[in-house]
Amino acid sequence: MKTLDRYLLQSFLVNYFLSLFVLISLYVVLDLFVNLDEFTEAGKGVFAVVAGVVDYYVYNLPLYFSQLSGVITSFAACATLARLQRQNEITAVLASGTSMYRLAAPVMVAGLVMNGLLVLDHEVILPRVAPKLVRSRDDVEGARVYEVWFVKDGDNRLISAQQFSPMQQAVRLLIVMELSTDPATRGRLGDVIMAHKAKWDPRRKGWALAGGRRFSVTDNEETGLFGQHFLDRERVDFYPCTLTPEELQLRQTTQWLGFLSTRQLNLLARRGDVNPDRIAQVKHARFTLPISNMILMLLGMSFFMQRLPESVLTQGAKALSVCAVSFLVTFAGQQLIGSAGLNPALPAWVPVFLFGPLAVLLLDNVKT
Repeated sequence: MKTLDRYLLQSFLVNYFLSLFVLISLYVVLDLFVNLDEFTEAGKGVFAVVAGVVDYYVYNLPLYFSQLSGVITSFAACATLARLQRQNEITAVLASGTSMYRLAAPVMVAGLVMNGLLVLDHEVILPRVAPKLVRSRDDVEGARVYEVWFVKDGDNRLISAQQFSPMQQAVRLLIVMELSTDPATRGRLGDVIMAHKAKWDPRRKGWALAGGRRFSVTDNEETGLFGQHFLDRERVDFYPCTLTPEELQLRQTTQWLGFLSTRQLNLLARRGDVNPDRIAQVKHARFTLPISNMILMLLGMSFFMQRLPESVLTQGAKALSVCAVSFLVTFAGQQLIGSAGLNPALPAWVPVFLFGPLAVLLLDNVKT
């Protein structure tokens, strides 16, 4: 590593952490300014509101980083080159016989490494804090009670509950429908478990039932009566479940698939719990986001790789206009995840196909 490389990397890292702090702080301040009434609408005291605000945004910082990582890296790279140009250091470097591409290479490599933080964020950090991300601003404590309807548990069971409390890890009026696994009657309703109350037992990985009963569903051929009927078979005190209360809470939001790691997505695909097209969309978006972030950085850098002195403000305005369009198209594609009727790969790959060739063209036109 040459002296020039160390100098550029030091400048890039300073700009990166500065932009990281400024952009995420701005994101938090703007979000708090717009939604402050939601934190205070329960009539809490000042200290309780402040504690709720801190608790909410601390856990959401990894999510904000995943949304702004491309902008942060692009801003750091452009600021590094803009500082060199403003102080006429690019002229000195080119006069020494170093090409413009060699000058920008350390910044590109550093941007690629920083994109690795995005992969770490998606695969490790976000899955760990996923239950905290689904909380609403007016229910930071997690005291809200939800209804659960037909959540798939395993291969042949559907869970419903009239009241589900994530904080207490308890449900009321639990209904578990077990579907037939016989190839001749696959998908038909078999046994049904009902309970007045249920409490999660973390040691046994299941629900301890109060007033639990198992019923068998019989049709008119067996009973001689019209329609289907429930026959009380036995008492049930425990129901083993593959879904924890945290996972049930996570599924209350439409974006819950985006908070899971690739390993968890593959597990859902093998179990058949979720539409395969939705999982494919999330995986395509997960794969293309670092690529889109690198394209965004290269688009911005190309405007500052000039061998002749130019106005930094003019170059910045050009870079901002092009990068803003690229970011908005990428963001729109991320928001289309889960939309029905779309090819799973289309929303994620369109920004790459649109702006990837443009970045190559702009870099190729750089006079070295």
